[in-house]
Amino acid sequence: MYMTTGEVIRRIRKSVGMTQTELGALINFSQPAVSHLERGGPASHDVRVLRLVARALQVPLAILVVESDQEADVDRRNFFKAGALGSMGAATMSAAAPAGAAAVSNVKVGMSDVAAIAESVNQIHELDLVVGGDRLCRVAANQVRYVEQLLNHGTYTDEVGRALTSTGAEMMTAAGWVHFDAGRFDDARRYYADAAQAANAAGDGIAAAHALGNASCLMVRLPGENTAGKALAVQYAQAASRATLRDGGPKLRALMAIREAEAHGSRGDKTEMTAAISRAHRAYESVRGHDPDWVYLSEAELNGITGKAQMWLGEHTAAATHLQAAIDSSSAWPRERAAWQLNLARNLLDAGDVPQACSLLADNFGTISTVASTRLHQQIDGIANLVRTHAAVPEVREFLGRRAAQV
Repeated sequence: MYMTTGEVIRRIRKSVGMTQTELGALINFSQPAVSHLERGGPASHDVRVLRLVARALQVPLAILVVESDQEADVDRRNFFKAGALGSMGAATMSAAAPAGAAAVSNVKVGMSDVAAIAESVNQIHELDLVVGGDRLCRVAANQVRYVEQLLNHGTYTDEVGRALTSTGAEMMTAAGWVHFDAGRFDDARRYYADAAQAANAAGDGIAAAHALGNASCLMVRLPGENTAGKALAVQYAQAASRATLRDGGPKLRALMAIREAEAHGSRGDKTEMTAAISRAHRAYESVRGHDPDWVYLSEAELNGITGKAQMWLGEHTAAATHLQAAIDSSSAWPRERAAWQLNLARNLLDAGDVPQACSLLADNFGTISTVASTRLHQQIDGIANLVRTHAAVPEVREFLGRRAAQV
């Protein structure tokens, strides 16, 4: 059972620190009416109300509306005429214009347009942490197409062109990530390849490193990836780490090093994994360099990926410590927290503690199961299949029962 529109509104509202009363004041609703909206009342199916909510929360309408809503589909096609997601995007949501290259033909592109696109990259990453990638695929894909239209049909100086190409690479990487989270792995791979190509064209080694690092992550986590694929994942991660050594800030260097650790761990190389983890934590504590705004590496994610790398090698006690630390420090980000809970459950399962793994999932199933992430739902299904032979265990029965009720 995926997250309802009302639940998406509630999670985004809470993530920006807004109360129900404050949201109500912006959309002319009482606090009880907002509460009813978030609990799936009739207003949650009214695109006119959702348009007001999207403006108030400064998010794309496309992540609020239901997939079958015809007017919502029109809005999705037209949403990115002005190119920004945040406040600029909210201001232009009602301005419908034909989609396609002609919409931006001969438009002069400036640095303000590039900055708006960069802000939209940041928002896509933030929204994924809250609601999951399934609801963001079309948003990100539309924005990539918008950047491509600007590059192909807009007019701009050489400086703006380089900046637009570089920012476009980051948008492609963001699109790759949400498609990966949505379980659309071939699309994710294509976006990462396009991002690396665009970054190289712009001479932006940092953006290229980001694309390579995410491509490595994808290859490590692909179901059934073969030995050659995991070896290539290591090469991608190492190339990303090298690219960040000179110009990358602390978080970016740490992110690429921890991606490298995960890739080494997937191949069973404990020595290289341990060295990469050490580099990641040293870089995270460093003050050298400056991180671009799009770089996201919280302490929770650093701990979580460290735990995953340790889990690959069967270091279950150490992995559990890091994964629990990731869970404890990611309560503001429901999708991310659900991911670490699933990884901890799998770690407990691999360690032989089936009851504890299922107890963890049963206790948090109400939240985990509603995150709009096909990738996480596939992990739930995988765990359910593994524990089914232990159905006589009370904790296993409870977990499987909760899952069955949600299907």
